[in-house]
Amino acid sequence: MRRRLAIVAGLGIVATAALVLVARDAPPDAVEVLLPIAVGVAGLLATGIVLVAVVMQHRSRASAAALSQQMTGQLADRDHQLEQADREIERFATIAAHDLQEPLRTILTFTDLVDRKYGDTLNGEARDYLLRVAGAAARMRALIEDLLVYARIGQAERRFEPVDLRECLNEAVANLEPAILETNAVVRAGELPTVRGNPQGLAQLFTNLLSNAIKYRLGDAPQIVVTAEADEREWIVSVQDNGKGIDPANHERIFELFRRLEPRGGASGTGLGLAICARVVDVHGGRIWVQSAIGKGATFSFSLPMRDGAED
Repeated sequence: MRRRLAIVAGLGIVATAALVLVARDAPPDAVEVLLPIAVGVAGLLATGIVLVAVVMQHRSRASAAALSQQMTGQLADRDHQLEQADREIERFATIAAHDLQEPLRTILTFTDLVDRKYGDTLNGEARDYLLRVAGAAARMRALIEDLLVYARIGQAERRFEPVDLRECLNEAVANLEPAILETNAVVRAGELPTVRGNPQGLAQLFTNLLSNAIKYRLGDAPQIVVTAEADEREWIVSVQDNGKGIDPANHERIFELFRRLEPRGGASGTGLGLAICARVVDVHGGRIWVQSAIGKGATFSFSLPMRDGAED
């Protein structure tokens, strides 16, 4: 090879050599290298540099591929472990909630029995005690029900289908009909898209956001507006109200578990409503946030990815 190159160098021309480079633990890589021979020995030296660079590049690609494969395997293992842990948490919460419901039903049954059978004979203080027990049991039941909802949300990820958000909103309005009639609330909505998701989870999301708007009204009849707009590869859905508003310092805290911004004597609730919303949105691959100020209402917005199989 060197002798032939020397002859070509003497002619002062440029030669092209077809080479096959074989790196250890990697398949052969056919490379065609342009050899600048016109400069004689210096050209041969340059050729050697080119060949070394090509070999190093090949080995670098092989190392990068191996590293990528290793990292992919590690990420898959971690995702599997997280999924297993998530399922164990869901299973624990479900079992615990069911076990708590049995004694709770007993408490509610007997307080109701005492009230119906002996209520007329109880003095004011005794009746007040009985009502407190019944009220605490009712709050406990609501808390257990919300815990069950929260625990089951993760299972929804495996049951996605095309979902019309208008139907989810209508279901939420039907669920809240007594509260809507009682407060003269008005719910208006623009065009809402069809997305790929879990219909029960998305209906629960709307139910909680509407309930929040009704619960934290500012005296006037609640005015709630639901809108949606496309933003690159996702939908942004917003629920705007004219309620009390939220201090900007609490905009992130309100999505935490058991977070209540009002004392227990204020608006009813378990402190899980917005945490459930955040969990539903997270399972659907989106995010949720709020824009608000005290006395100026609140706008809760969440994003949902545009996935194949859903129509706008």
